[in-house]
Amino acid sequence: MPLRTYIQTTRRAGSAAVSGVGRLATIAGGGAMTAGLFTDAGTLPAILTTIAAGLGGAFLSPRLQLAHPMKKPIVFTIYLAPHSVLVSNLVTELVWDATEGRLVQGGVAVLWTAGVWWLRPGRLAKRVAKWPEPVIETDDTEADQDAAGAELEVAIEIPDDPAGRWWALNAAKKDGVAEGTRVIAVRAIEDRRRVAVALAAIEKGEPVPDIKIRRLSALMNVPEELLEVQAIPGHGAGVAMLLIGPKPEAGPAPDDDVWAEIGRSALPGVTLTEINEYDMSKELNP
Repeated sequence: MPLRTYIQTTRRAGSAAVSGVGRLATIAGGGAMTAGLFTDAGTLPAILTTIAAGLGGAFLSPRLQLAHPMKKPIVFTIYLAPHSVLVSNLVTELVWDATEGRLVQGGVAVLWTAGVWWLRPGRLAKRVAKWPEPVIETDDTEADQDAAGAELEVAIEIPDDPAGRWWALNAAKKDGVAEGTRVIAVRAIEDRRRVAVALAAIEKGEPVPDIKIRRLSALMNVPEELLEVQAIPGHGAGVAMLLIGPKPEAGPAPDDDVWAEIGRSALPGVTLTEINEYDMSKELNP
């Protein structure tokens, strides 16, 4: 058999032996309290034996002694609680021999035996002692946490203006339509018919990512034809312009304006519907 199997078998046998000893001690304690209801002959030896067993088990157990200092008070309290109750009840049997006292002492004996048999305080105390040690924050740990908190605060900084705040929380969030961008300016243009939103990449030296108009339209609940993303003339790819609103209608060419004015002044009541241009050089210079 492998060495590991021998070790596991030995541990199981040791655990079973300890468990058996604990069960026998529970029966012995319950028997001592029951006997004390009728005779005081064995009560004093039972008290001394219980004190010795409790203190010996607490201070000679390697697992309890190696417990973390912050857990030792809890571990010792759990381990010594049944011994303390047992000694208290045995002492009561010596000093209170009235009928009422015997009823109370008998009830305590039954409850103690059932509770210790079910809860197994000795095993529970050792299990608590074996739990992972509590984390104690040192000054360095607190400083690291403060630094991490500061970095996190910078990473999720939200602008104060409403437009920038909305953009940061909805469009520029992780996996958003414009992740990694921020609003740097908002202006109304073209007689307030359109809004120009200047965007910049949060990370310096990175371009503004491609913004899908279809996704942005769904996010803003604005028709696609009213949204347009353009480069900003004279600036690099780290900034871009988002235009929101109807595109300006194409106005007449400068020559068209001239001919329209001529038509209104020379031919009142006549609407100019078409303009044709051709070269007269051949006719004028045959």
